[in-house]
Amino acid sequence: MANIIINIEKINIYLLPLATFFILISTAATNFFLILTVFSAFILCIKNNSLDEIYKNDFLFKICFLIFFLFIISSFYTIADSNEVFDTLKKYIKIIYIPFIYFYLKKYKNEKLILKYFLVGATLVLLLSYIKYFNLINFENFYKAVGFLNFSGLSTNIVETKTTVFQNYIIQGIVLSFYSFLCIYIGLKNNKYYLHFFSILAFINVIFMNDSRTAYIIIFFLFLFLFYKIITNVKIRLIFFSLVILLVISNFSNNFIQRINALNNDVKLIQNDNFNSSLGMRYVWLNIGLENLINEPIIGNGTGSFYKSAENYFKKNNFTSFGVDANTGRSLNVSSENLITNNPHSEFISISSQLGILGLLSFSIFLYLLFANNNGPMSFATFIIVFISSVFNSVFYDNMIGLFLVILISLTYKVKLK
Repeated sequence: MANIIINIEKINIYLLPLATFFILISTAATNFFLILTVFSAFILCIKNNSLDEIYKNDFLFKICFLIFFLFIISSFYTIADSNEVFDTLKKYIKIIYIPFIYFYLKKYKNEKLILKYFLVGATLVLLLSYIKYFNLINFENFYKAVGFLNFSGLSTNIVETKTTVFQNYIIQGIVLSFYSFLCIYIGLKNNKYYLHFFSILAFINVIFMNDSRTAYIIIFFLFLFLFYKIITNVKIRLIFFSLVILLVISNFSNNFIQRINALNNDVKLIQNDNFNSSLGMRYVWLNIGLENLINEPIIGNGTGSFYKSAENYFKKNNFTSFGVDANTGRSLNVSSENLITNNPHSEFISISSQLGILGLLSFSIFLYLLFANNNGPMSFATFIIVFISSVFNSVFYDNMIGLFLVILISLTYKVKLK
């Protein structure tokens, strides 16, 4: 019996490292190993009669349970149908993974192993991304060969993008932004200067090859923080800035410039009542979110309600499915088929629409506690990633971004990484 317990313990040590390894590779594998991690921590709590430690020891964990509790309570008065409610609860339950993963980390103290597995998995994807960008192999055949990994966005990744490998460009951009930061941080702390090379590769990939503007903002603030607080060597700063200047005047800058120009074009389209763009759709979702908050300010419309409230918004404003004002006949160049969704691409809009001011206040406290967790560069980097991602994406509604963030929060929240 003792041998069985020891073997289980050895297996448990590798559960979270494996989840981090597959973050940029396989959604199914990450889900599988992360759920096993949470389950093992739950069983461990029951076994040690320490389940109360999960929520009593830290206010952040109480807020995690409170937010999910509000989602459960609001499911009783929601305007959404049962399928939307269940789907939303299934997505937001990951927020209460955080206390259990933290408990798991306290038990096994395997932070170094987790970071090692993350670096290996992300490095593999980074190298594949460059291979794809320079068209060194036929990736359509490659995807067929590794189809068992069940990665997301297969057709999109093959046809429409040059650098994303398994996950979509938003997820890859956000994760590689943190990877780039982590490589420099660990490289400096442990004199592993080869990691600086991979950091530069990731930086180039995010800024000059990827299409995620969220990742642009994240990596900008991460490196601003790095150069202000961590990198004090003038030579390293000069080398890095020289490299950036060289890239800016090279062909690598074309993608970045195109994305910035696209942002300017999006603004012009909005001014002409054309919302058929990434920024335009977010503008419409912001208006829907503000209307939801005005109509139901305290408790919101309930769990999974954004889809229905978007439908009601279009009906109220007399928009047809072709984006035409039925009263004036003016074309609005926006399709309600794309805009009627449960994912408004902002966690602030998503939570305030569903849970009202109560939910928004709880989530704001959650973010403040992450910010107040003054535990070194890693914890501050975590806050930057969570906050910026939440502004431009419904991070906990999104599967992979949410899983990445709960791991990152659990890993860096009051955990000394050496």
